[in-house]
Amino acid sequence: MNWLHSLKRSLKFKKRAVIIHNHNFKNAGTTIDWALARNFGNDFVDHRDYKSMLRDPAYLGTYLLENPKIQALSTHHLRLPLPFLDNVKLIKMMLLRHPIERVTSVYNFERKQTQSETLGARYARDHNIRDYILWRMRFDVPPTIRNFHVFRCLPTSVSWQKEFGESELIKAKAFIDSLEMLGFVEFFDESMILFEKFLSTFFRGIDLSYKMQNIGQQPNESLESRIEALRKEIGESAFMLLMDRNRADLDLYEYARRVFQVRLSQINTLDATLEDFRKRCRQIESGWFIKCFHGLKLNER
Repeated sequence: MNWLHSLKRSLKFKKRAVIIHNHNFKNAGTTIDWALARNFGNDFVDHRDYKSMLRDPAYLGTYLLENPKIQALSTHHLRLPLPFLDNVKLIKMMLLRHPIERVTSVYNFERKQTQSETLGARYARDHNIRDYILWRMRFDVPPTIRNFHVFRCLPTSVSWQKEFGESELIKAKAFIDSLEMLGFVEFFDESMILFEKFLSTFFRGIDLSYKMQNIGQQPNESLESRIEALRKEIGESAFMLLMDRNRADLDLYEYARRVFQVRLSQINTLDATLEDFRKRCRQIESGWFIKCFHGLKLNER
């Protein structure tokens, strides 16, 4: 029995379904949120009250119960594990990105935040990318580009002020296995069709075609060329430190890629499905056809 069918059989369809997007910084999350907002309108929440989210582990569960119309929520500050709620099925969504290729995008974004007073934005504005990376490799500095994905897969109680070892990696891989919707920036369209297929069980007419948002790099550049350009810019010693401090992330990335490819292989008509999805995206980009769901609640089974 494949991944999708086994998940469907395990679900109780009478439950309220809520998509929880674990929005990772600079992992195409803004485009995901654009598609969710287009589908769910006011029933989608881009949650920015990070102080409440981080302060109380029970906050998310209480918030969802107090706001029963919410069908999708995105947050940069998700606390794990997720709460257990009677008659509510929380569906996890998360995109990964190659941890080394992602670095330049993070730096460029932080450097452009001229009005932001966050620690990262201030440091990026005042330093070149090599110095920024060396600073971020310190264990007293938040792990924005240091085993970042592993950290985002771990229970909130785990400290980021240390090197992550095998025990943390095992927990992160278990979280990857538990994700109903696992995707990759590098395989964005393939990820979206997997998401559509899974979500169609809960939301009739779900359509995750999108208009790309918040693009920071040229989409036609290869992953390998971006990594090589970074290596040349920062020098071998800084690059090797970056690789070393992302060993757990690189391991997790390869593990998740294998899980993702198995799931993708279970779509029998992948080429045709991809072509249909990309056609819908081209229609949105051209403005010729925009299927707007703003304010419209999708039918649930």
